Amino acid sequence: MEKEVFAERLAQSMAGSAESILRYAEKPPGRGVTAQRRALADWLATFDAEGRERLLQLVGEGVHAGVFGTLCVLDHVRAVEDAEERGTFTLSHTSPAGETVVLNPDSGEMLHDLYNHFSRQSAT
Repeated sequence: MEKEVFAERLAQSMAGSAESILRYAEKPPGRGVTAQRRALADWLATFDAEGRERLLQLVGEGVHAGVFGTLCVLDHVRAVEDAEERGTFTLSHTSPAGETVVLNPDSGEMLHDLYNHFSRQSAT
């Protein structure tokens, strides 16, 4: 799998995440729903269609920011270490045939840029 394919499929798989999060929050599954979850569901029930749509957009932006930020770390443009000398992360894909491709090499287009590109396509 090439990094472009990875970024595109990641964007596609994240496209419905905000809706899934809201559906889960509105109707939490299971018997052991906490008081906190029930209060959140009750709060969400107070939104009209426009309010829910705005909340959905905000949650979608949060999902995007989380994935984007993680890819920035993998692309070595955002640090998670405080030390002056930092380690690096390597993300690779190994096919069933045993071929390994590094998805975040030090050169070429970066994953976070590709994700942004494909996220915009998935949103339209």
